Amino acid sequence: MAESVPPHPFRSLGWRLVLGAGLGLVLFAGESWLLLRSGLVGVDIPVDGPYAALAAAVRPVLPGLLLRVAAVYLVAGMVLAGVAWGLAHVWGRGGVGVTVMGWCVLVLLLAWDRAISRPALFDDLPAVRPLLAWLVDHGAPWHPRAAAVLLALVHVAVLLARLGTWKRRLQVGLGLVATVAVLFVAGRAGGGGTTDASPPLVVLIGIDAFRPDRLRTLGGNGEVAPHVDRFVEDATLFTRAYTPVAQTEPAWRSLLTARWPHETGVRYALTSESRMKLQPTFAESFARAGWRTVFATDCSRFHAEGPASGFATRLQPPRGAVNFLLEKLRYRALGVFADHAVGAAWVPEFIDNRALAGIHDPMGYAGRLTSTLLDEASQGPTLFAFHATAAHFPGDPVHPFYRRFVSSSEPLERRLRMHFAPVSPGAKGGWSRDGAEALYDELISQADAQVGMLLDALRRSGRYDDALIVLMSDHGESFHEDRPDLAGATPVHGARLSELENRILLAVKPPKGRAGAPATSEALVRLVDVGPTLLELSSLPALSGVDGVSLAPLLRGESLSPLNLYAETGFTHVSPEVFDRGHWPGAPRAFDAYRIRPDGVVELGDAAHEAVVLEKDRGAFDGQRWWVDRPQADGTLLRVCEGDCEGLDALALESWLDTVRGRTPEGDSRKVAGHVDDSRRPVSPGTVRPPQQLLRLRPGQHPGPAHPQPRGG
Repeated sequence: MAESVPPHPFRSLGWRLVLGAGLGLVLFAGESWLLLRSGLVGVDIPVDGPYAALAAAVRPVLPGLLLRVAAVYLVAGMVLAGVAWGLAHVWGRGGVGVTVMGWCVLVLLLAWDRAISRPALFDDLPAVRPLLAWLVDHGAPWHPRAAAVLLALVHVAVLLARLGTWKRRLQVGLGLVATVAVLFVAGRAGGGGTTDASPPLVVLIGIDAFRPDRLRTLGGNGEVAPHVDRFVEDATLFTRAYTPVAQTEPAWRSLLTARWPHETGVRYALTSESRMKLQPTFAESFARAGWRTVFATDCSRFHAEGPASGFATRLQPPRGAVNFLLEKLRYRALGVFADHAVGAAWVPEFIDNRALAGIHDPMGYAGRLTSTLLDEASQGPTLFAFHATAAHFPGDPVHPFYRRFVSSSEPLERRLRMHFAPVSPGAKGGWSRDGAEALYDELISQADAQVGMLLDALRRSGRYDDALIVLMSDHGESFHEDRPDLAGATPVHGARLSELENRILLAVKPPKGRAGAPATSEALVRLVDVGPTLLELSSLPALSGVDGVSLAPLLRGESLSPLNLYAETGFTHVSPEVFDRGHWPGAPRAFDAYRIRPDGVVELGDAAHEAVVLEKDRGAFDGQRWWVDRPQADGTLLRVCEGDCEGLDALALESWLDTVRGRTPEGDSRKVAGHVDDSRRPVSPGTVRPPQQLLRLRPGQHPGPAHPQPRGG
């Protein structure tokens, strides 16, 4: 009688891999069903009217995107099934039920770990909120990892016990120890020192919405941004630096071109490319000189750099309608299975995208970005720019940052994500100002940690000292400190010309350190001065005909002629009449104000553009006073002075404002003999009466008829 031959163990493994693939696809189908449930995450948006263009732009790319997501679930399911099969075989068991149970245990271990490290991954699942709240308060990353190690040790002990001899057990045990040691050393290996012949390196890091009052040097407590504080010790900190517009996209365009916003054509987020006035950028100057030019950001919803930026390499999430769709495609298992380098390479739209709360791992992203920086810097002269957006919506702090400043007594939804509520006249925020600022501080700390990873990597690699490094912010943030009735309302930037919104972080470390340069400079400087400074310090030709100047003299301890700031408001969700009674609030703030191009790019429409430009406040600041032009609902233009408004200096600044505004060849007002000429700008009938009279208002002066009550209130 023929003896039966047991099946080869790898044949059993093959069937388990097929089972794991099936389990992964079942999980994918389950999450897809959750996404399609009405009212859960809002993917059931209408596809008619203004949303028709959105659906049309997204439809062609959606099948391929979902196939790649499904592939992640399939491969992850197979890998977990393979591990579960191996663990089961340690016990001499290989049944399907045992494999499925082991697969589920492994998934739960991974989910446990991610729920602690990035709780926003699960915060919109009502069924798990009580458990999630407990983990947010009491969980620690070492808990699930210790459980995983214990599970592994138990299986190792069982494996050794089942071996026949002590000699065999010793061999296997030593093999396992050696394997773990090799993996540990490989994981810890990092860049070493470099030679003295390292190519030039310029690093520009922008921290979105960073308010300089968070620095220890400027009165902060030292706990919010320790890495930036440490960098400032090696650099010259400009304590009075300002942005010409407190919104990211127009601020970066002014940064790159060294020109005021009304000269770049980019004056608010999602500006149509057809309105951009193409001008040379400092990045183009670096590229023409043979430098590698790289721009990276983890959020492109309201700031994406294109070819006109001058950066040859642009690492950013997809722009436009697809990115807005991705916010709704919350495939949470991607944050469990794919939050690593392989996953970022396969589905970067999800893993390296700040818009995906919980799925995006900001610290893992910073680690990968660090490797990119060092790799680029090793290949030749490099200009590397990074825009860190942790403090921006959706604003989900990860571990350990969500425990630092917000009280544990606050509701879970307040602790794990920014809460958006439109600000309108008479409306009051649903939170306290202290709570809103505490969450902001946690997010700034998170961005600071990302910056710290880049700077520490430069130090370890030996590139920190010889690099020209600039840390800056594109704007500040207002928590409505002057409006008790708006306490706790959604913070804003770009709505008013003010210290809180327009004052920025700016610190410069030249190569080899600041040497004899001062630790701080109190001279008024502008964001438009950064590009000229980088070019001069890198011995490259200056941009011609620009508004910015090089700050190199200040970095050498020399003096510089006093500078003035031109600034204008952006376009925010807040109607300007909330802050300025009588201000014209004519710009539309609905989805149909935007248009979607066939390639999916979202832009502000023509009619809305005209209204936004009319609505803007424009002003000049010299450190002592603001002159601000505010369009009024009755058709007049109110010029307001704040600060020291008497004397020749005040008159000189006012004249300078008129000169700057008169330089615009099109699309802006010109003051002529005390009047405003808007004849060149088309205005829709009935929108607003073209301003004719320029009225002036100084502190203590009654506004009079040019300052009526806001419409509707």
